[in-house]
Amino acid sequence: MLAEVSDVKDNEIELKIREEDISVLYVVQHELLKERSVDFAGVIQKHPLAKEYLLRVATKRKDPMEVIQDASSSAAEYTKDLAGMIKSALKK
Repeated sequence: MLAEVSDVKDNEIELKIREEDISVLYVVQHELLKERSVDFAGVIQKHPLAKEYLLRVATKRKDPMEVIQDASSSAAEYTKDLAGMIKSALKK
């Protein structure tokens, strides 16, 4: 995954993300929207043939980069738990 900050405002950040699947970003977006301090979290694909996306996050009080890091960690934990459940189900 290649990520760069494309725009920063007071409580808003926009990241340009390349070489990743959009489904990963949707999981992060879902985790972001669980956070009460997040006003907006959105992901868009710039073009259907290019793996380039924009992730925009707006918060009420918290630092948006910190919120993204927390949501990414939470998404990683969720993915590990899901992988464990799938492995145990396949062993049965």
